[in-house]
Amino acid sequence: MTQAPRTVLYIVTKSNWGGAQRYVYDLATGLPRGVFEPVVAFGPDPAGNGAGNGQGALGAMLSAAGVRTVLVPELARDVSGDDVHAFFALWRLMRQERPSEVHLNSSKAAGLGALAARLSGVQHIIYTAHGWPFYESRPIFARIAIFLLSYLTVLLAHDTIVLSQRDRRVMARMPFAARRIHVISNGIDTPSFVDRTEARVALLPGVADDAALWIGSIGELTANKDYVTAIAAVAAANASGIDLRYVIIGAGEEQDAITVDIAARGLAGCIHLLGTVPEARTLLKAFDIFLLTSYKEGLPYVVLEAGAAALPVIASEVGGIPEVMENGVEGILCPAGDAAAFAAAITKLAHDADRRATLGAALAQKVRANHDISRMRLQTYKLY
Repeated sequence: MTQAPRTVLYIVTKSNWGGAQRYVYDLATGLPRGVFEPVVAFGPDPAGNGAGNGQGALGAMLSAAGVRTVLVPELARDVSGDDVHAFFALWRLMRQERPSEVHLNSSKAAGLGALAARLSGVQHIIYTAHGWPFYESRPIFARIAIFLLSYLTVLLAHDTIVLSQRDRRVMARMPFAARRIHVISNGIDTPSFVDRTEARVALLPGVADDAALWIGSIGELTANKDYVTAIAAVAAANASGIDLRYVIIGAGEEQDAITVDIAARGLAGCIHLLGTVPEARTLLKAFDIFLLTSYKEGLPYVVLEAGAAALPVIASEVGGIPEVMENGVEGILCPAGDAAAFAAAITKLAHDADRRATLGAALAQKVRANHDISRMRLQTYKLY
């Protein structure tokens, strides 16, 4: 008698395309069919994308890959009165699907989902912390409350995955937490990169052949990504006489504020806000430097992909980034929010092409050795 596949229910708060969503996509589409049956539940895309059905980029891509999806309209990123409704929606979903595993992603979906899973009798609950939310820039009392809620989520889950040793150390000090926490780094499938000239034409066809130094960032336009610091650093480097272009790829709730900031600084001619670009990672070789100024990260895919493209990376010293690139060896690390430090790093690399090549090559080697998607999937599936 053939045993029925075990249902794995993935839950993530939003259905747009960010790091947590990509993680869910990579795991759900890689599951061995016949042994497991993936189902992905998510809240609506906050930008309203999704052809009127709210399912966003994540829903569209999962459907194209043959993975069943469930939209939970009550889920929203910000804490609100709908949270009670979201909890009961998740509880009803679990009672209906009867999954053998629930795999929770993003802090809000994880907190509500872990409690709902416990009360609905799910045998195995896994929570992946994509960077602890209490590292976000918030008032101290809010951060303490979020820390305690994160700890409660770890206790409610049977296993918690973190993306770096740093994130493990922070939570493992708490009672009964250490044995539940596993470090599994993100992994990537290296894309086929478009060559430099073609990539520049695809991004900025009117200026693709100029002699400027191209700096790039890819990511959601959110407060956590701190584009205020990135723009201030680029502005300082530009004022020092460096001929540069800064290309920002992504969309999000901070787009209007970022546009105003660029205009106020008189930098519309050298800072280009492109919005969402399909398969942007394949165009990374357009850039001379990759820049990431986040306040909070787990282990960002963009750093791994920039490394795979052999780009020199300047990034915030947060989350798992220092475990991927040692400062001065595989990249340059700066304190989060320190525009002067980022500007100094940009200026230093702008004048040293050999140094850029050395850092990029070293990071490419480390990414190839340690961050393969197959390894990430295998280590995660072993927990199921």
